[in-house]
Amino acid sequence: MADFRVVLVEPSFEESIGFVARAMKNFGLSNFHLVNPKIVLGPSGRMRGGHAQDVLDSIVEHRSLKDALEGLHLSIGTTAQSSYAASNLVRKPMTPRELGNVLKNRAGTVGIVFGREGTGLTNVELGQCDATLTIPAVSEYQTLNLSHAAAIVFYELHVTAGESSMDGLASERLKKTILGFLSDSALRSGIEEHDRAQLTRAFRNVLGRSAIRHREGSLLAEVLRRISEALSQTKEPGDSGTLSAVSETESGTRAWAGDTSRLPQRHDS
Repeated sequence: MADFRVVLVEPSFEESIGFVARAMKNFGLSNFHLVNPKIVLGPSGRMRGGHAQDVLDSIVEHRSLKDALEGLHLSIGTTAQSSYAASNLVRKPMTPRELGNVLKNRAGTVGIVFGREGTGLTNVELGQCDATLTIPAVSEYQTLNLSHAAAIVFYELHVTAGESSMDGLASERLKKTILGFLSDSALRSGIEEHDRAQLTRAFRNVLGRSAIRHREGSLLAEVLRRISEALSQTKEPGDSGTLSAVSETESGTRAWAGDTSRLPQRHDS
């Protein structure tokens, strides 16, 4: 069964913190993190927390969203704003029920990230997450109260939790390695920089929405590594530039190599 970390980004009202903690307690969640809160939790917030005082007492605070996402296997950013533009791949969300079904029979730590009460998460913050989620509502008024939205998400995850599983999720390091090999292959294939960035974001969406397993990720990384190697032997890239996704995974790639030691090896004739 997945272990969930609930993250609130820059909450402005202590009551919001209390209400979200109460909803967490209703559905058996306790891992509560805040990013740069704008208010100190006081009596009013604790009163809204009801019997979730233990959840409030265990809150972990961070100065940045990046720090709050550290150690997660999968991160899901919530948004009320879906995009109809084909180029905006960040705001292509799934529903809470779809997420619950994807995570059923998965093991790993999953972060659910909620934004500010008034403005939610920015595109940059959503871009730091593996996938996005929205709650379908009428077009006239799509934005839900923060704690109400949290309760709906927690409920859907609770009812689809089902049986426990040893089917572990791919680590963040492994997913970065996959994206690194993909970006490198695209670069060597002559794909333009803007299109490579879009490709990387689209593929990250696929990895996030599928909640890819560790074994699946290891196999995919090995295949992409071999493609990248084959391209490097047949065609040199037209420029010396590299994508940030590639450079970010150089150290992770070396560490990841041990994960694929049991994969079928290529035999050159």
